[in-house]
Amino acid sequence: MARVPLNPPRHGWSLVVRPRDWASLTQHLFGRRGEHGAVLLAEETDGSRGKRLLVRHVILAEEGVDYVPGTTGYRALSADFVRDCAMLAAAQGLIYVAVHNHGGWDKVGFSRIDMASHERGYPTLVQLTGRPVVGLVLSRTAAAGDIWLPDGTRTHLSELVVPGRNLVRLRSTPTTPVDPEDGGRWDRQARVYGDLGQAVLSQMRVAIVGLGGAGSIVCELLARLGVGQLVLIDSQTATLDNLPRLVAAEPDDIGLHKTALGARNARRAHPDITITELRHDVQDPRCIEALGGCDFIFLAADSNAARHLVNQTIETLLIPGFQVGVKVPVTKDGTVGRIHAAVRPLVPGQGCLWCNQLINPTELAIEMSPTAVREAARYVDDVPAASVIALNAVAVVDAVNQFMMSTTGLLEDDGNLVPYTITFPRESRVEYHSPRRDPECPRCGDIRCP
Repeated sequence: MARVPLNPPRHGWSLVVRPRDWASLTQHLFGRRGEHGAVLLAEETDGSRGKRLLVRHVILAEEGVDYVPGTTGYRALSADFVRDCAMLAAAQGLIYVAVHNHGGWDKVGFSRIDMASHERGYPTLVQLTGRPVVGLVLSRTAAAGDIWLPDGTRTHLSELVVPGRNLVRLRSTPTTPVDPEDGGRWDRQARVYGDLGQAVLSQMRVAIVGLGGAGSIVCELLARLGVGQLVLIDSQTATLDNLPRLVAAEPDDIGLHKTALGARNARRAHPDITITELRHDVQDPRCIEALGGCDFIFLAADSNAARHLVNQTIETLLIPGFQVGVKVPVTKDGTVGRIHAAVRPLVPGQGCLWCNQLINPTELAIEMSPTAVREAARYVDDVPAASVIALNAVAVVDAVNQFMMSTTGLLEDDGNLVPYTITFPRESRVEYHSPRRDPECPRCGDIRCP
């Protein structure tokens, strides 16, 4: 299959589809010759660049029953199928999206007959659902959308996003490469993924939750990759025993917020970067809102509250990410156990942190309680965990490399689940674990269409 064109993030309306739903849809549309159809039901949300339509249901049109020869065009969704899907959209407060495919690869557009059918039918559907109605046409690596709004105006779809192993963004025509205006600053790395790849990175808005031993390295590396915007979330300040694990930290930094140290390092590496510092716990509403406006999330905090809230954001708002962490077990007598560094891709709908038993519900309840309640619930003082910057780097470098290749389309995608990578440094051993997913999980499970 042809390589998917690289397209930087774009302002305007976007449609976001979970990878496994995208696989089902494209197999239906392109698995056989000819034109085929389906209906998507999507939730409308606000994003940092405009409206986002998050696909919640994919309803495939059965050949000869739901997708039939048209009366004014080649083929069309049947009237009964359209009515039933529109009524379901209205009942669930979702947006009706009619989709069909055309031939070709990296360019696509509606035919004159397509547009005429929209003009005949979409005003009625807008009135029936009380919400926008969208026509969507796909080729193998392109997407175009015609959006009808309740106020009688129309607009177009800016991009279709699939947050999978490679972070795919489809447009009606591929982005035209332009000569960079950076004076050659990024030339050496752009030779790996091209000027368009560098342009993609420059438009990315990435959150880092936790600016400690792992998060400070993530921050440094993302800035040096040329990521355009960072959102740094951490409520803590630097202490003496933090200094060896925080990138470029100095004795005079004790008492400064970790986000300030991360921002300072990022600006040294990338003076044009835009940084938002949020010096709060991740459960603060301001942090949750900021996460929802990002393109990617790095979870580098080890609390159950951070895991739960980032997991919730990823599965609800369909934003991909990574969880990175290192565990160094040390017994009371000083014996070092089996060290492991974990890199867990967080792909919407693939298998969440709850399904993989990576969130402790008891600890989560304590962490989400008011401070006085949390302190009363602790019977013993927390013991600082062993931590070494070089071990943190084992996980972080792998995760950032995967992020870089995912956003620039360099990862090999065989269609299988994106595995967790667990490295055991003492044994020079690496294991790959497929994430588990409970089909009944309310977060990442199968969303059944009534």
